[in-house]
Amino acid sequence: MENIASLQEFLASPKNIIITTHQKPDGDAMGSSLALYNYLQPLGHNVRVISPTEFPHYFGYLPNCDEVYNYIEKPVLSQIEIAEADLIFCLDFNDLSRIEPLNEFIQKNTNAKLVLVDHHLNPKIDAEWILHDIKACSTCELIYRFLEIFDKNYVPTKEVAECIYTGILTDTGSFSNGATNKKALEITAHLLDCGLNIINIQEQLNQSGREEKLRFLGNALFRNMIIREDIGVGIIVVPKQDAYRFNLQTGDTEGLVNYPLSIKDIKVAVLLKQEPKIIKLSFRSKGTISVEKICRENFEGGGHRNASGGKSFLTIDETIEKILSILEKENLHQQV
Repeated sequence: MENIASLQEFLASPKNIIITTHQKPDGDAMGSSLALYNYLQPLGHNVRVISPTEFPHYFGYLPNCDEVYNYIEKPVLSQIEIAEADLIFCLDFNDLSRIEPLNEFIQKNTNAKLVLVDHHLNPKIDAEWILHDIKACSTCELIYRFLEIFDKNYVPTKEVAECIYTGILTDTGSFSNGATNKKALEITAHLLDCGLNIINIQEQLNQSGREEKLRFLGNALFRNMIIREDIGVGIIVVPKQDAYRFNLQTGDTEGLVNYPLSIKDIKVAVLLKQEPKIIKLSFRSKGTISVEKICRENFEGGGHRNASGGKSFLTIDETIEKILSILEKENLHQQV
């Protein structure tokens, strides 16, 4: 991060600070936002985390999660806080369109300075201070690195450690996907020294679910999974009737897209989630196969090489046909 001294000087006195992240935030988005909140709040700043939408209930264990504003529930209060902000942290997204409708109010506050901390490709946010690295395992890694730079004598509290570890754990798929790097392991080792209880976090994330979610998972894998080993593709469909049948909540489909990748010859996995007006797509891949390129060129999306998203305005059957047609031409079995 360049000009860190000017940010340190700017924050030498109490400021009104907004921290925001992308719609329907995941573990990295919530973890990075609340890690930064739990660092800045005790310093005397007036800090508010605002999510553009609801967030998964199972992140309720994160310290001060109850202080997060869901814009859908508190639009007026959120707008007031944004209008009065001196500084706005943009975490885990590369384009203001990812935080609609908050982007409209952030753009209106021309007095607030922006800080971007992100690891996605092609950032499009004009920020005063930027910490961007596509090789970072998560935005939580970048928050840890930011704190190392910003406050050289800082030792993460137990609260900050829990938040950072949550983001690293979820974005690396419990240290099992291509995002896992040496820094992620080094940070985790240091956080253990700071009082982190990794067993407690694992239990909160993986052992506090609902029966409906588990039955939904079984149904999705048994009835709604398409496997094409000949071209190396696995697809899981979540039709809107299943969302009603199993009372799906925000975050209930998190990680579902990864299941087809457990099959030896599957190189790319896709999750189709039917919503009222569009079909949301999540892509995952193995090795050097770039699903970011596929999403960017065909589905108005993007993300990371091995984990990206997009959208389709076609029917479910038409979307599946389009995906298969695209991936048949990719010769996935020839790619490493």
